[in-house]
Amino acid sequence: MAGVSPRRAKGLSREDGDRPKRLWRGEVDAGGSPLAPSRKFDPSHRDILVDPDRARYLDPKAILARFPIRSGDAVADIGSGPGFFTVPIAEVVGHQGRVYAIDVEEPMLEDLRARVAERPELCVTALRSIEDAVPLPDQSVDFAFMACVLHELEGLGTLREASRILRPAGALGIVDWKKIKQKIGPPREHRLTPHEAEELLRRGGFLPKKPFEVGPYHYGLVAQLRWARAPKRAKSRRESSR
Repeated sequence: MAGVSPRRAKGLSREDGDRPKRLWRGEVDAGGSPLAPSRKFDPSHRDILVDPDRARYLDPKAILARFPIRSGDAVADIGSGPGFFTVPIAEVVGHQGRVYAIDVEEPMLEDLRARVAERPELCVTALRSIEDAVPLPDQSVDFAFMACVLHELEGLGTLREASRILRPAGALGIVDWKKIKQKIGPPREHRLTPHEAEELLRRGGFLPKKPFEVGPYHYGLVAQLRWARAPKRAKSRRESSR
C-alpha cells in the first residue's frame, strides 16, 4: 500500500479477553520496532475472521437482509478477506448472479478459494487488487459491499473505484465498527462514527442514506452514486425542435 513500508510489524489490539494480540500492522524501523500503527488487519490472523463465534455479534445473513441485494445480481465484496460475507452473498444472488471477492491480500483469497471449492454451486470469483485499482470493468456490478473495511482505507481510491464499477442504479453497502472501546475489533482511534463515515462517502462520490444498527458493535449504511441522482438537463426549445 502507498505510504506503508514493505517491512511490517503487527499493530496492537485485543481479542476475546485480556490477553493482547497483535492484529493490526504498521511500519517498522530498521531494527524492527513499530513506528506507526497501520489500519490494515494482519492476514496471518485471518482465521479469526471466519470463526463461527463471530456470527454471534455479526450475523451475515441477518445483516445482508438489510441491504438491496437480489437474486441474479452481480456483487463486488470489496475487502472480502477469507469470505465471511462472500459465501452468504453468493447464496443470495444464486446461480444467475456472481460475487467478485476482492482483497489486497493473497492469503485471504487463497482461504476463500478453498472454502468456495467446497460449494461448487456458488458463483464466486476471487480477485487480487490494490486500493486504487479494483480489477473489474466500468459499470459491471449492481452492488458493492464493504464490511469492516471503510475505517482501514488510506485514501479515497477504493471508494472511487467502487463508484466506477457500479452501474448507475447500483448502491454501496457499508458495515463498520461503532466508535466505542472494546476488547475485540480495531482500536477505537481507527474507527469512524456514522457521521464520519457519511462524510467520507460523500467525498468519495456517494450520497449516503440514514445509518442503521446491524448488531451490538456495528452500524450499516447504504449509499447511492452521487452522479446517478443528478437531474437531467432540460432541453432548450431549439434542441426540442431539431
